[in-house]
Amino acid sequence: MTILLDAMGGDNAPDANIKGAAQAIKEIESNIILIGNEEIINNRVKEIYGKNNISELSERITIHHTSEVIEMDDNPTQAIKNKKDSSMVAGFNLLKEEKGDVFISAGNSGALLTGATLLVGRIKGINRPALAPILPAYKKGVMLIDAGVNTNCTPLNLLQFAQMANIYLKKIYKIENPVIGLLNIGTEPNKGNDLMKESYQLLKEKSEEYGINFARKY
Repeated sequence: MTILLDAMGGDNAPDANIKGAAQAIKEIESNIILIGNEEIINNRVKEIYGKNNISELSERITIHHTSEVIEMDDNPTQAIKNKKDSSMVAGFNLLKEEKGDVFISAGNSGALLTGATLLVGRIKGINRPALAPILPAYKKGVMLIDAGVNTNCTPLNLLQFAQMANIYLKKIYKIENPVIGLLNIGTEPNKGNDLMKESYQLLKEKSEEYGINFARKY
């Protein structure tokens, strides 16, 4: 596996991303491509580790040079369209060209979702992308989907999010029958706004057909 990592994205970039790559490469067998300004990355490697360049940390870490950075306050659509040589746009293009298996970025989340949609494209049958962080919980983790990308959703969107979460948890975390819940103000079907009520009914109707272990009360 080849991991494409946006070295310039995030509040503590590139240091946190370089350190993350250096730590991860000790624990995984994959290759990591750091995407960003090569001079800046190697200067930080020298400052942090006393090495001349990233390859001295591991032969499995390489750099794909880019000259631009999408900042946190950039307009997402304009940034994706105008900053063609940014680390984020380059990451998406490398992913689309199958030069990597996964692209990771802690940068501008709006640009991340815009780029994923415009440059890579959605899965057929999925109307909207979603953010799905894993939150710590007692003994287990909880996936929260969607976590802040879509402000106005339909019941169909929430059903599709449930499908994506179900597949992801099965394939990536090897959970045989993950429990999928609808986050609402109460467990009763008549609680919440119209979106929650309609989404509850849709999930209830479609859960068996789509193989979703829907928790009607949780």
